[in-house]
Amino acid sequence: MLLRDACLIALMPDEWLIKDVRGVLERVERVGLGFRAENPRLLIVIFYDLYCPGCALLEDEVGDYLVELYRSGKASLYFVDYPVHRGVERLHAAFRCIYRRDPMVFLETMKRHYEAYLSGKLKGEEALIDANNDCINEELQRVMEAKSVAKELGAPGTPTIIIGNLIKNIGQGMFGYPGAMKLMKLIEDMYIY
Repeated sequence: MLLRDACLIALMPDEWLIKDVRGVLERVERVGLGFRAENPRLLIVIFYDLYCPGCALLEDEVGDYLVELYRSGKASLYFVDYPVHRGVERLHAAFRCIYRRDPMVFLETMKRHYEAYLSGKLKGEEALIDANNDCINEELQRVMEAKSVAKELGAPGTPTIIIGNLIKNIGQGMFGYPGAMKLMKLIEDMYIY
């Protein structure tokens, strides 16, 4: 079974068309950590793992840009837990607890986490200290629900990014971080579309 799944992932294209972006939004609203703009034209969804090198690069290079799209009202931004590395589920749950207390602090904490990851000085378990066990246990179930939604939506791994035009109800999914220039161009093209 694992070999068959690995072959399917290997054959899957790195980019694909999404024909119902509003349907994706309905799914991720239930499980994602959302930053909803008032009347956004774009939907940006990032399926992430806190131990994912591509996710760390994405955050490092375009994290501020993505948050600015949200703040300017152009895009709603969602982070969907997709823990693919073993043992990272509790850390994801702790980050969800931070989001529950203050979504903007979640963004800052994630940025610091990925900076430490990229520099080789990761002490991500510090987030667990700030979260109480009741919250972590409650959020663990939501982490697993988010992982199920990621699989149902066809995310092959992390990072998987969905960029969609909510007005035209069409979008694009991509597996992997394509680099800042390509990602920003795709977002711009989808916004103009």
